[in-house]
Amino acid sequence: MHMSGYGVVVPEWEVEITPGGPTTVLNGTIEEVHEELLQLNPDWDEDDAEYHCGGRWPKCRTTIINQGIPYLRRIKGKPRNGPGPGNCGRVSCSFNSAIWWCNDNAKSKTLNSFSSIVDGAAFIVKKCYIPDRGPPVPGKWNMLSGQAFRNSKWNVIVRKDKC
Repeated sequence: MHMSGYGVVVPEWEVEITPGGPTTVLNGTIEEVHEELLQLNPDWDEDDAEYHCGGRWPKCRTTIINQGIPYLRRIKGKPRNGPGPGNCGRVSCSFNSAIWWCNDNAKSKTLNSFSSIVDGAAFIVKKCYIPDRGPPVPGKWNMLSGQAFRNSKWNVIVRKDKC
């Protein structure tokens, strides 16, 4: 990099790795910083994520999904999914409430951790949960379903399933 008569520096960017979370300093163009942020947190683009609530997915119990989220977050390792598009695996299911991970890439996909999938499920809960109105009714639960898509061609589905 050279510009005659000018000093040239590599820009430094202080950026949040997660929304409202710790910051770090990265160097380079915005494109380079964006790629590095995605390496540090594959869900960094979450705010721009496309998502759908309800639709074709039958609704499941919100409380059960909320119980599965911390359990799945504790799992160590890197989840892998075969080539897609539309190649889905059920990663959590309890009391007929399931979290699915789908790969829409033509090649196999490996994520940095199960937390990436969990973040997708938590995003669906955040965007799709609507509390029941009125007093609690025995046997009735707050329900939801939805699908959140990631820019890197994979998605998470929260739905009712038999388990």
